[in-house]
Amino acid sequence: MEDNDRVTALEVLDPAHERPGYWDGFRARILENAAFELARRREAARESVAAVLSGWSRSLIPVAAAAALIASIMIANESRQPADPAPRLVLEDLLGGALGASSFQATLGAGVQSNTAAFMAFVEEDTR
Repeated sequence: MEDNDRVTALEVLDPAHERPGYWDGFRARILENAAFELARRREAARESVAAVLSGWSRSLIPVAAAAALIASIMIANESRQPADPAPRLVLEDLLGGALGASSFQATLGAGVQSNTAAFMAFVEEDTR
């Protein structure tokens, strides 16, 4: 088969082979069907940042409210369960008589309620 014969055989596969205005009509149908979407995109390109954020807020505010409701339910359920006692932390100076023991052992046997200042003093002492 020569090249000309191949081209002639392939011309049959072209949709516009026997219809001269096929591709122009095809393009016109596509643009007609896409006109609404193209117009929507043109309008969206003109919107300001505030308008876009306002549009997002319509869906984000209900989702955020639902997340807050779920979080509050989870916190309420967690607070109903009995909590494990926290380790008792105190300053070694306040223990009196535990000067010979390490601060970790003195802290475990102190029997005093934990507080943030004592914990920070305990951590800072062990890092020196």
